[in-house]
Amino acid sequence: MGVATRARLLGLVHLAVYPAPMATPSQSSADLIKFLRTLRATKQYTDEPIDRQAIEDILEVGRWAGSGANRQPTEVIVIQDREVKRKFAEWGARPAGDAGVVFLLVSASDGSAFDEGRMAERLLLGAAAHGLGSTVATLKNGGPDQAKKLLGIPEERRARTIVAVGHAVPNAAGRVGPGMRGGRKPMAEFAHRERF
Repeated sequence: MGVATRARLLGLVHLAVYPAPMATPSQSSADLIKFLRTLRATKQYTDEPIDRQAIEDILEVGRWAGSGANRQPTEVIVIQDREVKRKFAEWGARPAGDAGVVFLLVSASDGSAFDEGRMAERLLLGAAAHGLGSTVATLKNGGPDQAKKLLGIPEERRARTIVAVGHAVPNAAGRVGPGMRGGRKPMAEFAHRERF
């Protein structure tokens, strides 16, 4: 993806974060809808490092995620240490092992899970704006407790969700494996008007 295309996508993400006053549909809104619809989970990454400015941009998009009553209960730990990423993979968040950077979401409590999901989606969008692949994964079983000990996270905090980001292995994004459905349900099966 060229510099001009990335700049345009960052501008579109900026519109999503700081929406302009309502206006009539334009090519810009069509581009933004297309960008949002093409976001797919990517779980395989190359060794190419992630640019520091890209990481800062992703964090900036995440920082503006909405939250109930603007409590902002979710903080992010940026992980680039290979050993920590390997441990996250062992603890169930497999995409973390190969990712260029992993964002561990640390929330106030289990009651903040919805806001945590909003944060995760924003980080995915920030990564996509830079042409990077990403996915959400969770630490499983004793993984959250191990991560808290390893990283000095207070015991009462929730530390389960990670966002793995990296340069996608070509043709790896959007693969559909055995037993998995591709695409999406037809709109008529997804959206209901006025009642179920």
